[in-house]
Amino acid sequence: MTWRPDLSERALSQLGGFPEEALDALAKGMAVVCDDPYDPLTTMSTDDPMVRRADFGQGRGFVTYVPVDSAYVVRVVDIIWVG
Repeated sequence: MTWRPDLSERALSQLGGFPEEALDALAKGMAVVCDDPYDPLTTMSTDDPMVRRADFGQGRGFVTYVPVDSAYVVRVVDIIWVG
C-alpha cells in the first residue's frame, strides 16, 4: 500500500515564505518518507512513540509527522527549515 502525505494547518502555515529550494527538498524528502514512514535508515523516532521525524535538504530541514496506519497517511505536523 502506498502512503500519502497530509499537511496539518500548522504545517501549511509554516510553508509561507519557504524558498523554492526548500519546497523541492521537502517534496523529495516526503517521497522517501511515504515510501516507508518507519524506515530506521531514513527516519527517526522521537520521545513520543506515535511521532517520527525525518530530515530533508541535506539536513537543512526537519519534518515531524504522525503515521496513521489505518489510512496509510503521513500526517505532517511540523516543518523546520534552517537553510
